Amino acid sequence: MSTARRKKVMYLLSLVDESKEFNTLADHWDGSRSELVVVLLLNDPDSPVQRHIRSRGHACVTIPYAGKKNAWSCLRALMRLMRTMRPDVVNTNLLDASLLGLLAARLTGVPLAVHTRHHTLHNHKYHPFIGVLYDRVCNALAHRIMAVSRVAQEVLVEQEGVRPDKVVVVHHGFDLSAPHRPHPERLALLRARYGLDRPGMGPVIGIIARPFEWKGLDHAIAAFAALLQEQPEAYLMLFNWQGSGQLERYQRQLDALPRKNWRTVVFEPLVDELFHAFDVFVHVPEDQRSEAFGFVYTEALVSGAPSVLTASGIMAELDPRQLQGVHLVPFKDSAAILEGLRHWLRERPDAAQRAGFAEANVRYLRPLLSIERKMEALEALYGIPR
Repeated sequence: MSTARRKKVMYLLSLVDESKEFNTLADHWDGSRSELVVVLLLNDPDSPVQRHIRSRGHACVTIPYAGKKNAWSCLRALMRLMRTMRPDVVNTNLLDASLLGLLAARLTGVPLAVHTRHHTLHNHKYHPFIGVLYDRVCNALAHRIMAVSRVAQEVLVEQEGVRPDKVVVVHHGFDLSAPHRPHPERLALLRARYGLDRPGMGPVIGIIARPFEWKGLDHAIAAFAALLQEQPEAYLMLFNWQGSGQLERYQRQLDALPRKNWRTVVFEPLVDELFHAFDVFVHVPEDQRSEAFGFVYTEALVSGAPSVLTASGIMAELDPRQLQGVHLVPFKDSAAILEGLRHWLRERPDAAQRAGFAEANVRYLRPLLSIERKMEALEALYGIPR
């Protein structure tokens, strides 16, 4: 009696050398029921994400790629790989991997080509011709499109004319087996690295967002400037401060503030621990569709960090009445953000209260955003028997 061949799923990812999303996917992939192959389009032949995926017993291949100058050679390499490995499903992520991977999948006859849509209105706002054109090419090449939230689904269907039956919502999945507790050694390292324990240090306000207008930074920085009139020792920390044509604009806004009251950081590897270092976390995208998902929403919620948020991306799907440690504010409202900051700085939740926020939020989020729920949705999409 012959055993049916396990389905082979090939994921493609471009120009990323570290990925919590792919690490979590590799951690929870059931290799007894389907085979996972990850292909990285990347110049680093030994990236952290490749090492992690391989350490979990899955195949991971890196195709040298430094940008569109390598597109033709990369397309040929992808076609050779697909003809050799014969995947049943190809799932592409990010622009370069999606354009090249979906085309290669179509040209080699892969039965199911899936495109994961990780953004919403970014190209409509900032790249209305070429960016939107690329999106439409990916939409056309894919057999199915995985939207990471309902707002991403709405943009695809309502603004880009994709057939509703072509789009499926599969939320990002998180390990929600327990709240994220502070790690004492890592937290102490962060506090020392950024001088958060020095004499006279005021409340630390944290933002984790690349410098784009749609992140609501105009309103967040204005709220912090107003807070300084009341709490002159307050300290603003902005992380992921890179990769944007709007960087200089926000640098000018920060330069108008006293230099001792703010700091920007390009990259912090202990990003999960940051939430425990903030007195208040702020994430205020400018409208409901700005975020496609918003990883930092979930990361803040499961840490219990007191937060000032707007309801964009996945937050638009959550019931704020079920969440703790959250002060929800209207879009584009610096006065409301300021009042949210005042609220948490009056309340000053202690470690036990923050832990309680985290526990309540994890209980609420587990049936909605757990990695187990995501894996079930992926297997249904890929046609993997349970």
